[in-house]
Amino acid sequence: MGTLIIAEKPELGRAIAAAIDGPTKESHGVIVKKNVVITWAYGHLLRLCEPQEYNEKYAKWTMEDLPICFDDWKLVPDGNKKERVEQIRKLIEENDTIIHAGDPDDEGQFLIDEILDYVGNTKPVRRVYINDNTPDNIKRAFHELLDNEPLRSIGRSAYARAVADYVVGINYSRLFSLGLRMKGLSVGRVQSPTLGLIVARDEAIDNHIKTKYYELEMNAYCEDTVVPLKFKGKAELLEDEKHILNREVLEEIQSQLNDAKKQLKVSEKEMEQRPPLPFNLAKLQAHMNTKYGFDLSKTDRITQTLRDRHQAITYNRSDSQYLKAEHYKEAPAVIGKVMEKLGKSYPVDYTIRSQCFQDKFVTAHHAIIPTRSDFDIRKLSADERKVYEEICHFYIMQFLPSMKKRQLQALIRLPQGELRGVSTFVIEEGYHQYFNKAMDHEETNEEETARFDLSPGSYEAWLKDGRILEKETNPPKRYTQATLIRDMTSIAKYVKDKEIKELLKKKDKDKKGENGSIGTSATRSQIVETLLKRGYVEMKGKQIISTRLGKDFYHLLPPEVKTADLTAKWWVIQEDIKEGKAEVKDLVDSVLENFIPHLSQDFNQLRTHVTYPIEDDRAEIGKCPLCGNKIVEKEKNFGCVNWRNGCKFAIWKNDPFLSEIGKTPNQAMAGKLLKDGYCKVKLTDENGNEVIKVLQLGTRNGYAVYRLIDLPQK
Repeated sequence: MGTLIIAEKPELGRAIAAAIDGPTKESHGVIVKKNVVITWAYGHLLRLCEPQEYNEKYAKWTMEDLPICFDDWKLVPDGNKKERVEQIRKLIEENDTIIHAGDPDDEGQFLIDEILDYVGNTKPVRRVYINDNTPDNIKRAFHELLDNEPLRSIGRSAYARAVADYVVGINYSRLFSLGLRMKGLSVGRVQSPTLGLIVARDEAIDNHIKTKYYELEMNAYCEDTVVPLKFKGKAELLEDEKHILNREVLEEIQSQLNDAKKQLKVSEKEMEQRPPLPFNLAKLQAHMNTKYGFDLSKTDRITQTLRDRHQAITYNRSDSQYLKAEHYKEAPAVIGKVMEKLGKSYPVDYTIRSQCFQDKFVTAHHAIIPTRSDFDIRKLSADERKVYEEICHFYIMQFLPSMKKRQLQALIRLPQGELRGVSTFVIEEGYHQYFNKAMDHEETNEEETARFDLSPGSYEAWLKDGRILEKETNPPKRYTQATLIRDMTSIAKYVKDKEIKELLKKKDKDKKGENGSIGTSATRSQIVETLLKRGYVEMKGKQIISTRLGKDFYHLLPPEVKTADLTAKWWVIQEDIKEGKAEVKDLVDSVLENFIPHLSQDFNQLRTHVTYPIEDDRAEIGKCPLCGNKIVEKEKNFGCVNWRNGCKFAIWKNDPFLSEIGKTPNQAMAGKLLKDGYCKVKLTDENGNEVIKVLQLGTRNGYAVYRLIDLPQK
């Protein structure tokens, strides 16, 4: 009898074993070290039962069965994982104490708790939080074990969210798929608001009306120096809160200022631009998408490999960009090892204490940084190395000096506003000297008019060279996967309801890398993949754009599932579950309460508002005479692929008219009718003689109609 450690993944289990002294014996996914037994799950070993597993009638989708919900949503082994669950059950029976080594987040808590509950464990359970798979950090974590019982409500909260998401997905997806008579539609608490971000952006671009606006620029001459200035008008001059739309306003100001003598005030300030914080997963995914074009799921997969197979980085699905004091102490050893691996040397200064080292901002996770692992960097693929190097660079930057700048501002105050000029000089490159190419897209550059250099003070200046520039407003930029994931971490900024906005922000109050978010670091890339798979969005180069189906379907969705409101409201109930003030049923009931009223919707009217995607890889027989889409051969007709959008045209194989004249259309006949509108047919007259007629194809009320005419005489 001894201690059983259950890790979330095999890589962590083996890392734990490596941190324990003594010989190792591994067999069939179990490691024994003295009186310690180590095993692991492979992600979730259990899944929620599907509706048809409760009652086989649910295999067929019908409106009458909605809403589908059960008092107790059961968990069962997923796929071929039953043997593993039974193996863990036996190990639990053979040991005295259990140590829960799930990943350090809500989902990790749930993942091991669900196994313990499924097998009916009654043994005492301790909890270990491991963010870093290196031996020293694993040993330290095992000196800080917690009682698992008070933490079970965290896993219960994650289970409640999983059940509620399942109830939303099952019921809303079936409702709209049945109502709109279209397979493959899906609805989700995170998926649908994410689609909404893309739809709203695309429609803002599509509906953008270019507006002309005007800017006034002038030069100030003083002390043998030319200072370029730009006019900034007071609020009453700005017709759209940003721009001056009336050229005459600026023409009058220009006429007053040309050759005028004014007092120019020059001020100076020194600015310090610190290195960016180390990555969390969302920031890393955005960075890799922007710099290398990696999609979100690719970066996610690579970080999992770097962590699990090579132990090269710390916990990869982190939502934090901050580190603890212990990481600061370990930095010389870590960075020394990293620079040796990279074959690079940087003038790091370990007396610099970056703003990232703040224990108070580290919750279950800390920023993603490299480890001291002795893995062979040559075994990394080219793309794995790119991700690893970026993680290393962002950590190394924390021990390089800030970039220092000197900024001058020239100002002339006017009754209508002010003339302003800005000029910035780099004094010290700092970290930018080594990593400027990696960081260009992360910076926000100061708005400069043009270079000038004057000492601070007041000057008499002559204003000359006034010029009015005509410009046009630009629409917002389309989303890339990088900008989309950034907005997923801060969707609250688009929420108009003040209460919901505050709830979303409150949810993330301890997460400095997120500010009113939807989804999690572990799920966001999957959400984007689902939107692409469903045909709601598509990639055009680096841009992610909503399709016609995506737009139409999104606008039909009820407000409670197409906005971020659900995430905010669920969070309140989940917090109550963590504190023992609410049950899983409370969250599920809130879903059903919103869903039931939609059962009385009139989907006949809704169908006219959805443009279905036309996807059919069957051979084209011809073009539809009504809508121009292709005609393909089906079992009973040669029909239009655009039938879901209302096109009724088809050449039926059992058409009454054609049957009466003894003809069953084949591909050749249908193709000729579609191409030319007619074809010759051999018939037998009433005397039994063979005659040739012309069969003409026409349409009436959207349907195919035919008539026979005599063959024209030559």
